Amino acid sequence: MTYFIDHKNKKIHDQRFAGDKCGFLDTPVEEREFTAVEEYIKELELKEGFAICSHCQTPQLIM
Repeated sequence: MTYFIDHKNKKIHDQRFAGDKCGFLDTPVEEREFTAVEEYIKELELKEGFAICSHCQTPQLIM
């Protein structure tokens, strides 16, 4: 899986499902990162206080 990391808001997103509800639109490009390294994601969660975004765990539907 590929992750989108929002360093401004300390959120980790699933790149496949990240969208408007995730709230990263105001994050500058230089504070965005993409990775597929699971160990790095775990380190961000445990040591840096990042959280997994609850909005992009499944596809976002527009009604």
